Amino acid sequence: MIDKLREKVKTLPMSSGVYLMKNENGLVIYVGKAKRLRNRVKSYFDSSDKNFKTQTMASQVYDFDYILTNSELDAFNLENTLIKKYKPKYNILLKDDKSFPYIFIDKTEAFPRVQVIRRPKSSRGLFGPFVTGMNAYEILDAIKSAYPIRTCRMEIDEAKPRKRMCLHGEIGDCCGPCVNKVSRAEYDKMIEDIEAFLNGKTSHIKKALTEKMTAYAENLKFEEALKIRTQLSSIEKLEETIITDLAGTKSADVFGYYSGEELCAFNVMMIRNGKDVGQSNYPSLLTESAENEALVSFIATYYLSTQVVPKEIVVSGINEENVALLCAFFEKNFDQKVKIVVPKIGTKLKLCENCKTNAREYVLNSQDRILRHEKLTKGAEEELAQLLNIPNVSRIEGYDISNISGTNSVASMVVFEDGEPASKQYRKFKIKTVEGANDFASLEETLTRRLTHLKNKDAGFEIQPDVILIDGGLGQLHAVSGLIEQMGLDIAVISLAKKDEEIFTTRTNFPIQLPRTNNALKLLQRVRDEAHRFAVNYHRQLRQDKGLKSELLALEGVGDKRIQELYKHFKTIEGIMTASPDDIAEIDGFGKKLSSQIWEKLHESKIKQHN
Repeated sequence: MIDKLREKVKTLPMSSGVYLMKNENGLVIYVGKAKRLRNRVKSYFDSSDKNFKTQTMASQVYDFDYILTNSELDAFNLENTLIKKYKPKYNILLKDDKSFPYIFIDKTEAFPRVQVIRRPKSSRGLFGPFVTGMNAYEILDAIKSAYPIRTCRMEIDEAKPRKRMCLHGEIGDCCGPCVNKVSRAEYDKMIEDIEAFLNGKTSHIKKALTEKMTAYAENLKFEEALKIRTQLSSIEKLEETIITDLAGTKSADVFGYYSGEELCAFNVMMIRNGKDVGQSNYPSLLTESAENEALVSFIATYYLSTQVVPKEIVVSGINEENVALLCAFFEKNFDQKVKIVVPKIGTKLKLCENCKTNAREYVLNSQDRILRHEKLTKGAEEELAQLLNIPNVSRIEGYDISNISGTNSVASMVVFEDGEPASKQYRKFKIKTVEGANDFASLEETLTRRLTHLKNKDAGFEIQPDVILIDGGLGQLHAVSGLIEQMGLDIAVISLAKKDEEIFTTRTNFPIQLPRTNNALKLLQRVRDEAHRFAVNYHRQLRQDKGLKSELLALEGVGDKRIQELYKHFKTIEGIMTASPDDIAEIDGFGKKLSSQIWEKLHESKIKQHN
């Protein structure tokens, strides 16, 4: 095989492009870019010494493809696009849920709100991120305690003010721009003070909070005074992170890289307004042996994921050619000029060394745990693919039915991608055509609806699973497999019988019984148990909703419309149950009397049992 690959390498052009390494099943396991494709790909298959990670990846390559680009910058961007598409095992993958909290001031509003967000779309109006030792919500609470800015989403028209303030305004938590109690200029001054505080000028807000804490204590409101003291402690944490030599630096990210034998890691230190706001580590089975190439690829992937680009990037170990490449990358993708600093001496070099040290400590302390996790997720998927004799398993969908004596039958669909739950893609189904406790028929209805959505490419259902898993034995398997054949789909189906953990599949003639320690079995068990949990919770929620609705409808003045407004305002039954009378009174049309009646009804013993 290696000789065949070496011969194919000789046909590659000496131009820029992207290469895709594939394993024996045709699965893309690594994507890389190159200024000169032939030289770069050749390095994987020559006889020179390579690190362990590169040798491991190269030993799994059975073929490769390549795409030519007009420039190295185009290759740079295409590489990241293909990494997102194929999610190769040996590329650094930033998880979508790896997000940090920021404080965001929305200047597009006439009277801006200040809020915590996790997935910013640009750097405008952002302060943070708040990573280590600081809680963004505590900082936001401190701001609201010192400045009575609005928190509602209401559109404010100064020409048509509301007749009365909401509860927040009445108790002094909001300055009341909706009733013209405060002018635009006065409100803007509060926003300026908040921005100054978030930029490091803390004396003004500390003074305001200290005065408020003292007033609470003098009036024997010790709980409120203690809350203010906690907020002052959060502000002190902000002050303690100042790096004296970088106090003039508006914002910068510092990068470090360490490569171990089997694992490597990147460390990112975020500096905002001269403060170290936190550091994060990103592990990878990356194959790049050169620190220069590894760092450049990671930096591009990192910012395409976070979308928040600082004014300055500090990184040691990259050459002038890659500095120019990164600058062009930021201008093309973010329309932003970024200063790339490669320090040789001084504080910034020490910060880079600190990042590298942190990355090294992370690798040494986490290597066993991360490699074990890799075996339980992607490794388990590879074992399952071999077991079913299919090219790849990257998406598993698990289904389960839940009912009590055949009533309120529901089904769950859970999704595992790369061996881990993808909870945003979970779906719920109310069984519509089946009467009584008929799990076979309920499964058939559920899969018919789900696969019809797939064939129609309906939003939220357009991705085809590699494997469908259901709880049960041969009966459940036959109920589903025939349906998939009728619809002309090529999807492996598995049923997992809980008693003996026997695996029945459409790809094997006999049940499979794996050792309890087998990673593929453990993955299937996790999917099955998660589908069961999700179905039971949905069934419980429907019972709670039904009980809550019947109790509230017994109140005079409460109908379906008011109940819909409660759900719209509080989102969930838990939100409704934990709301105070004052919280309920914030909803338009809910007076204090009705709100108190609703609250009392919610907390009667019968409703408590539902909750």
